[in-house]
Amino acid sequence: MGRVPTARASTEQSLLAGWRHGLSVLNLRGNPDDPAFRDGVSQALGLTLPTQACTTVTNDSLRLVWVGPDDWFVIGPKGGAAAVEARLRQPLAGQHFAVTDVSSGYTALHLSGQPVREVLAQGCPLDLHPSVFRPGSAAGSVFFKASVWLWQTDEAPVYEMLVRNSFSGYVWLMLERCTLECGLVTRRFP
Repeated sequence: MGRVPTARASTEQSLLAGWRHGLSVLNLRGNPDDPAFRDGVSQALGLTLPTQACTTVTNDSLRLVWVGPDDWFVIGPKGGAAAVEARLRQPLAGQHFAVTDVSSGYTALHLSGQPVREVLAQGCPLDLHPSVFRPGSAAGSVFFKASVWLWQTDEAPVYEMLVRNSFSGYVWLMLERCTLECGLVTRRFP
């Protein structure tokens, strides 16, 4: 079965999408009720650990995504996982925590454009209405049959979707099918 053709539409009406391959993705585990753990993470990353469910915080180079009550993704620039891990290990030494580089298992999809909410709604059951899901919101969900993590980075709206590498082809194919009416414009990211 060949690829589904993408409709032709103006950039203003199309979904803009592009893969951000090679991002650093670390899985951080620890006790958010322990002030030493929270302070150590803040000292290492320059970010306050998000302890509220379904939230994310960011600075110029890193993003912390709440995954569970004692579980976070630390997402950073390409090739930076070892440096971020070392920065975390120093202030957290002697504490009960775990940090694991899972970069090779994930890739991120950057999504923006006027139809982005409607396109995502075709395969994702999350309520993405701006009154519910806004910048700083993050949630684990599905996009059709693929498990994903989704967060909103801008009011425009702009989203990022963290996808297991093994599902990236499937997610892209479904995205192409969802954009037959509005069109899909591919963007390149460093």
